[in-house]
Amino acid sequence: MNRRVLPIVFLAALCVPGCQTADNFTMGGQDTPSPIGKTQKWSFDGSSVGERPTDFIPVLGVWSVAAEGSAPSSPNVLRQTGGYGDPDFPRVLVKDLTFANLKIKVRCRPESGSIDQACGLIFRAVDSDNYYITRANALENNVRVYRVIARNREVFQSANVPVTAGQWHTLEATAVGDLITISWDGTQVITANDQTYTNGKIGLWTKADSVTAFDDLEATAQ
Repeated sequence: MNRRVLPIVFLAALCVPGCQTADNFTMGGQDTPSPIGKTQKWSFDGSSVGERPTDFIPVLGVWSVAAEGSAPSSPNVLRQTGGYGDPDFPRVLVKDLTFANLKIKVRCRPESGSIDQACGLIFRAVDSDNYYITRANALENNVRVYRVIARNREVFQSANVPVTAGQWHTLEATAVGDLITISWDGTQVITANDQTYTNGKIGLWTKADSVTAFDDLEATAQ
């Protein structure tokens, strides 16, 4: 059965920490397997400043392209600026593309937030409520990987690493079968096994009031 995706209304900028804002549930569009070996890339250069890229489906948050002269390899970034409470999770899914075994990475810069300063990667998302997420947190100086089941996060591995706000970092996840590995700034920091999800969409994620910039998202089906 197809589920109807309701349009999201961007009231997030009016939402202060502690408020609750309903997510826009989505299946992420059609299920189109990404070709094995092809690297899909999103640099945000082709998107208009002030708008959300058309191939990103919003679930929660204020996601828009911004000019960023200091970004590692492009003049534009995708930034999440909405302020939410805990446990709200601003996130977007990449439209249509699905991945089973994959390698995914993104450059990210946690910029501000009193509740959280996080950047995260979603992978093998069945929908916007059920997925894997790996995230780095500048307030906690750690990287974690979770399974999210019916919007409830369950952490199953964590690593203490330096996560510096205001600086660019690289977060990377590889999932092959039930083996999941996570790298931070080029160093593998987590190895874990989990069988909850085997295939699905990818996306970007933050938490609560975290303002975070993203650039150079890449995903390769293996």
